[in-house]
Amino acid sequence: MDIPQPAGGDPMWAGKDASKGKLIVQICGVGGPGGGYPGEARVVYVPNGEAAPVIPQVSPAELARRAIEQMGLSAPDIELAPPADSPYGATIGFPVWMWTGRSEATTGPVTRTASAGAVSVTATAKLARITWAMGDGTSKVCGPGTPFTEGRAGQPSPDCGHTYVAKSASGTFSIRATSQWDISWAGGGMSDSETMDLTSTARLPVREIRTLNSGGGRP
Repeated sequence: MDIPQPAGGDPMWAGKDASKGKLIVQICGVGGPGGGYPGEARVVYVPNGEAAPVIPQVSPAELARRAIEQMGLSAPDIELAPPADSPYGATIGFPVWMWTGRSEATTGPVTRTASAGAVSVTATAKLARITWAMGDGTSKVCGPGTPFTEGRAGQPSPDCGHTYVAKSASGTFSIRATSQWDISWAGGGMSDSETMDLTSTARLPVREIRTLNSGGGRP
């Protein structure tokens, strides 16, 4: 917008020639569907006969995207018992435990803020669930799961486990763990929510133990 022009030689001209242009004020803010949002003001020199430079406007939704990118959200850090790198893996009929390694990026909640001028948007992501596709046609919906401890050998997981009832043709099952993140954001006079799915994979060997029972006959 136009402003009263200072006298020639005024520091506001920053060495520019007052006779060859004018000073205007531009608002460096965030643009939205309902118009501009107030932000930082700057004085701009515009030479005679030229248009004022265009200031790129950033929407609150764009600021939300930047905030979400800063979170570094991650797919599950797959942990299994028996572990995937075990030489024997799981055994048919015995419980398998599943959980994710704990960190801000894998279990949250995570909050980040992005700003442009005087406008800020804050986004928060919370882990809603992890869906485990076990490779044998079954799936399990869990929270982060419970880490296995040696004292619980042979026991089923209290909240996230599976028992295989048959082997695969290849001897291993491909496991897919998908985190669903619920994300909400607000700022710049707007708010919204969305979900994000992130998947990681592992392969677990599954073996079968056969026993041979023999009983002696009567003498």
